[in-house]
Amino acid sequence: MKATTTLAILALAAGSVASGQTVINITGATAFRAAATNTIIAMLGGNGVTQFGYDGTSGPTGANRQIFRGTFNGQDTIIRTSWSGSTQGILDLADQNQIQFLIANFGTGTGANPISTTGYNYGAAGNEPAEFNTGIPRFAFSDVDKALSTRPNATLSGGPVGVVPFMFLAGESAPATMTNITDQQHEALWSLGQMPLSLFTGNAADTDLVLATGRNNGSGTRATILAETGYGAFTNVQQWNAAFTGDRVTGTLTTISEFENNGHSSNSGVRDVLTRPSNNVTYNGNSFSVVFCGYLTISDALAASGYNPVTGAVSGGEGAKPMTYNGVRYSEENVKNGAYTLWGYQQLYRASNATQAEIAFDDALRAAVPVNMGTAGIPIPQMTVNRSGGDGGLVLPIPQG
Repeated sequence: MKATTTLAILALAAGSVASGQTVINITGATAFRAAATNTIIAMLGGNGVTQFGYDGTSGPTGANRQIFRGTFNGQDTIIRTSWSGSTQGILDLADQNQIQFLIANFGTGTGANPISTTGYNYGAAGNEPAEFNTGIPRFAFSDVDKALSTRPNATLSGGPVGVVPFMFLAGESAPATMTNITDQQHEALWSLGQMPLSLFTGNAADTDLVLATGRNNGSGTRATILAETGYGAFTNVQQWNAAFTGDRVTGTLTTISEFENNGHSSNSGVRDVLTRPSNNVTYNGNSFSVVFCGYLTISDALAASGYNPVTGAVSGGEGAKPMTYNGVRYSEENVKNGAYTLWGYQQLYRASNATQAEIAFDDALRAAVPVNMGTAGIPIPQMTVNRSGGDGGLVLPIPQG
């Protein structure tokens, strides 16, 4: 049996796929999906050639489900993504679980997913709804090493493909004086879920509460943040959620609720909370003024805040306010030289029983990632420092020579 045919059989549990097509399923980190999207499009022929579709309202690089079609190694190739979070992705890859993907059948009507070279948004006005089935993931991106997952001893192949930085942000209702967060402030806020605003501003008159918000327990972003701050990647947190109206620019938060150790399933959920005013929310029927604090990937943080990492200036954005971490602002240069330490390695893992066709795809994907990362990450060869002992470890100079 040909390896490409084997891939299609492994990847699809249902749906019609033309003979001779290769179908590859990828899962894992939502934090890296923009870079993964750009890389996949480049590998399958580039912009204007690769056809793709996606579901949801977060755009082609922010969708939780995507499908791409083009040519790889002379073979008609379909790549399907299902972004569920890093540690969840490692679990599903290690256990070869059936998870939800877009159906790899193209056209119109039931059981089909139209695609185009500009990206087909399923469910948008006038467009076909998305159609799904289940499939087995063969690759997973992760913000954290598998050692920080629920399958630390899984026999997966892979390793780092880039450095992924993160940023803390204050919500839209935060005062201009809430500009920095330290690892100790993070520990206090995320262990209790709430702290007085004065802890962050130094002004005793700031009596509003700051509420923590963030990702769920399957998120590599969360594990990276908790490891870097010294909180503990597996330590429970106390987080809050909020209901809202309107879009991120004109909308507002309405009611707040306790997440406890749970959290948002993607960065877009955190972004929704941080980019709306919270100076008139209700909890148990009472009105309050609160300030949210959370963390995002760099691409989401820049869009949410309008922060310019080159100059440090803020212009536009959606209302969230960028924060320095331990007194250092985010910039690529500050990550590369070790001054800014809120980052982790982006890992790419593949199934332990990979075929030769999958190994060839893995090699090509790794080679293509560094030039297609955009604002999502930093190529490892550009770093002058590394982490001793992996996620959360000391940031130390790379020996020269």
